[in-house]
Amino acid sequence: MLTKIIDALNARKDISAWTVRHITEREAQVYAVPKEIESQRTVESENYRIDVLCNTKAPDGSPAVGTGDVTLLSGDDINGGIDRAALVASLVANPVHSIPGPSSNPEVSLVDDNLKRDSLTTMLGLMEDIRTTASKKKDVYLTAAECFGEIQYIHLINSRGIDAEQELTSIAMELVLQAKRNDTETESFVEKSRRRVSDVDAIAEIERQANYTLDLLDASPPRTWQGAVILRAETLASFMAGTPLAGSVLQNLSSAASKYSKISSWEIGRSVFKGDIKGDPLTIWANRCIPYGTTSSRFDHEGLSARRVELIKDNHLVAFHASQRYAEYLGVPATGAFGGVELPAGSTSASDLLAEPYVEIIHFSWFNPDPITGDFATEIRLGYLVDNGVRKPFKGGQLIGNFMDALADVRWSAETGFFGNYLGPHTARFNNLKVSGE
Repeated sequence: MLTKIIDALNARKDISAWTVRHITEREAQVYAVPKEIESQRTVESENYRIDVLCNTKAPDGSPAVGTGDVTLLSGDDINGGIDRAALVASLVANPVHSIPGPSSNPEVSLVDDNLKRDSLTTMLGLMEDIRTTASKKKDVYLTAAECFGEIQYIHLINSRGIDAEQELTSIAMELVLQAKRNDTETESFVEKSRRRVSDVDAIAEIERQANYTLDLLDASPPRTWQGAVILRAETLASFMAGTPLAGSVLQNLSSAASKYSKISSWEIGRSVFKGDIKGDPLTIWANRCIPYGTTSSRFDHEGLSARRVELIKDNHLVAFHASQRYAEYLGVPATGAFGGVELPAGSTSASDLLAEPYVEIIHFSWFNPDPITGDFATEIRLGYLVDNGVRKPFKGGQLIGNFMDALADVRWSAETGFFGNYLGPHTARFNNLKVSGE
């Protein structure tokens, strides 16, 4: 069918450029309830995602282009699908741009060999680790769990000569833990995604989350706090790299699309901070080459090769990350999809960063700062006030601040870690954030 789609696209005189991605997916799914495996299955899917570029006219008659897309399943009407994509493209009038041409794609580690070899057995093994570890915890119960292991194959071809293939695996683990003491109950929802089962580290994760669930039984509302706030591991990764759906402040403000749209005020060669810098210097890469990174790839949806792009060096903007379209608009290199966030190691040991007193945030309900201003007021699911050797749990309240102001006054640990879409210091001490409370 791929050949037929390409032949149909090449026959169209109204389409100036096109990209086709043939995507096949095979996923093993395992579902568990408290005492047994409820269901297990393997599902497969296949589709063809077509993007077209058509020459159009701007309102003043000057040359413009429009884009349209369609997703086809095996057996769908090819010409009808292309007609729909071309119709949408014909109604759009954007400044002229092209699509990427061929380039060399780097080798990036993206595949869990065990998952590729036998996805269902691998997911059953992961589920067994979850259930066995949870069963050993006193006063904590696993009420539900789901494990998904996917193998994805992508073949991308475009009208400028790109013909590239890549294979990726992904693992997702979701579970609910419940703790009960007398008439008090607490519940924790845990989710984790990686490309390799070994990076999920289910046994250690269940141990940590079970202890947090128990601590929720003793948690009370926080008192208002202004000062040092510690973020570590997955929580720090969420703060820095955001989520696949919402992205991050860094990703938005360093985007060529945001710069072109005048959303971002950042300028190459200038500091990304507006005020005084009291913390460690900030250096950040947008890295799509992180081994087994959840946002890593050999090439992106346009066909642009993976790169490790230095965005910020010693507080100053070095580059924007850019799609082909916005790279041409701004006259900057086309770097492709953002990828993961990478930071260099800090100069202070994690133990020194934990000087008391401080507040540590373990779980947010959802860290969702304003993508333009960076302001945030995020509900806290679980945190600790640490003072005089006492670690007191709390829940509720909000962490309040501004993303860029926080980065202007932070110290990073010398110890580093990998957390899916983040590679860098595993502990950060933000020196002046607020927790709203009683």
